[in-house]
Amino acid sequence: MFSDINVKVIIGLFCLSIMAFLSHRLGIVDTSYPILINTNEKPKILINSMYVDADVDEKQGISIQCKLTKQEGYNFCGIGIPLTDGTRSNGLDLNKFNRLAARITYTTPSDKAKLKITFRNFNDTYSNLTDPVSLKFNSIAYAPGLHELPVVIPFDALQVDNWWVEQYKVGFGNSQVELSNVSYLEILTDGMHTIGDYHIEIQSIVLYGQLITEANLLKLILLIWLITVIFLVTFQHNILKRMSITDSLTGLFNRQGISNWTNKKISYRVNRQKLYMFYLDLDDFKKVNDTYGHKVGDQLLIGFSQHIQSYLDSIENIQYSFARLSGDEFALVILGLKESQIKNFAASLLCVWDSPILLEEHETYARASLGIAQLSEEINTFDELLARADSAMYYAKKDGKNRFKVFNQTVSQDIFFRKQTAEKIKNAIIQDKFYLNFMPIFDAKSLNMVSVEVLLRANDQTLQSIGPEVFIPIAEEYNLIKNIDLWVIETTFKQIKNEFSLLNLIPLIFCINISSVELHNPNFVKRLTELLELYQIKPQQIELEVTETSLVEADLMSVSTLQEINALGINLTLDDFGTGYTAFSQLINYPVSCLKIDKTFIDNLSSADKTKSTMIKAILSIAESYKLKTVGEGVEYYEQYSFLLEQGCDMIQGYLFCKPISWEDLKNSLCDPNQQKLRQEKMLNLSKNSIT
Repeated sequence: MFSDINVKVIIGLFCLSIMAFLSHRLGIVDTSYPILINTNEKPKILINSMYVDADVDEKQGISIQCKLTKQEGYNFCGIGIPLTDGTRSNGLDLNKFNRLAARITYTTPSDKAKLKITFRNFNDTYSNLTDPVSLKFNSIAYAPGLHELPVVIPFDALQVDNWWVEQYKVGFGNSQVELSNVSYLEILTDGMHTIGDYHIEIQSIVLYGQLITEANLLKLILLIWLITVIFLVTFQHNILKRMSITDSLTGLFNRQGISNWTNKKISYRVNRQKLYMFYLDLDDFKKVNDTYGHKVGDQLLIGFSQHIQSYLDSIENIQYSFARLSGDEFALVILGLKESQIKNFAASLLCVWDSPILLEEHETYARASLGIAQLSEEINTFDELLARADSAMYYAKKDGKNRFKVFNQTVSQDIFFRKQTAEKIKNAIIQDKFYLNFMPIFDAKSLNMVSVEVLLRANDQTLQSIGPEVFIPIAEEYNLIKNIDLWVIETTFKQIKNEFSLLNLIPLIFCINISSVELHNPNFVKRLTELLELYQIKPQQIELEVTETSLVEADLMSVSTLQEINALGINLTLDDFGTGYTAFSQLINYPVSCLKIDKTFIDNLSSADKTKSTMIKAILSIAESYKLKTVGEGVEYYEQYSFLLEQGCDMIQGYLFCKPISWEDLKNSLCDPNQQKLRQEKMLNLSKNSIT
């Protein structure tokens, strides 16, 4: 079966064929050449015989007055119109024209008089530059008085004058009409048989033709169809043949291809101590895509795979299979290396990436993290070997990227730790061993508390030594994060309902972090709506925070989920903004109302490197353009606060003002009328000390 793209190509080609044919019929591909207009500044040549007095007037068109004084011999009168710059050998090619339309009136003493129109063609075979008569006479004679104006004359009616053929002894091949190099157009009387006045009035002469004839157009369309069908059939055949085992972008094996290769080697009972799996994952590949576009990203993947393959081909006495598994993930299986060679080989592989990869318009470097696993007695399939290499790669990235890690006992123990932690998280959810803290957020100018960020903390002894920065990623990995998100949301709603009177007097917005997993959770918005109704929470009291990195690969479902949340009346904040490399122009696609400037930018405001401050200015400027609120998080020093305030940041959050506090402490702070004044006085004193 043809793929969708092939069907689209065929439909598109069919539509283009119909359009081309109709365009031809409607005359869209017609072309014209008004001779008098294009030769207006070229001197005309008055042509007359011995017994004819002639005069020409070019005020309006061309008017030729001729008077036959004596009827003897062959007499003629007319005009020659140069079609070139005067060089006879450099004429116009009129082959694309097939007719002319002439507005010419001819007044004579005789009603049967004719005019003769002649295209004078130059050809080295029969023409001589010093002899103007040697230019071929491609002519037609007609009686103007018998036709309505304009008179349309098809070029098929032109004939070569017999007297010219006989005089210059031109062979049959050159005695045919030829319009490839026309130097002159002559309009003459075709014989003058009565003494008297002859008047030729030339108003316009226009050549008409087609850029391509209908027959040639049909031939071209059929040829394109034939070529396209052959190409599509061949392309489809090759795709079907290769797609099951080959990656279409890089030409390497895909997962199925390398899996087949590896499983065959395992089934052949190869030396297990000499077969190794290398799992490669490009570092910060998303940044390349966002900075330069997916086209450059694809070129990087191709260049990266070519670098590796060239290096592997240079190594003797090894067998290997190299594959792109998906996205920026690659797998390499090598047979033939000794255990003592593995680390040196991995280090050499990292050095291969030190060479720049040349793209069409860029030169860049690829960096990758590498996980290594050895085939052992307890491993019997490709998938088991890949799982170990994948785990090792995870720890290589965790240790700082662009390095390798061999699957060993430490990695195995860490995997065990993550599984145990996931079990502890599950138990803590069931036994209600979590609690909430609240991080106040203040208006930057008035220092009035306007909102709080809800923070998750563990009360379980087994999780007390493990912070959220550790157990939250594990919860996401083991699909427990949905339960945690709902627990945090529902617990917050309970607190708000319990303090309805206080929060009605002192409005406060509660900012709740949700995992990127929820953007692909079809039940999340439904459950959120149910909780709002159950606890009678006003949507305006809630603000959900999603990290910018969760939107780097946002798809239609993610954007749709955000829009549904926003439709409930809940505002959305983009957390850690500046770290996910979201294009500023993409902000319009997301229904967010607030940007949180990442702490890493604020931490480095006092350094000599002005990059961070420039980035903050850019974020604030863009936020203002998009009418978004801004929060500077992680503010610990007065200088940071002063800079953000000066640049127009709306809200401030950080240890400079308050650390995370319990619900009771939050209530006390809200009820204390002096808290705002104390914060203002603190900033004033810090300002004075800063000046001193």
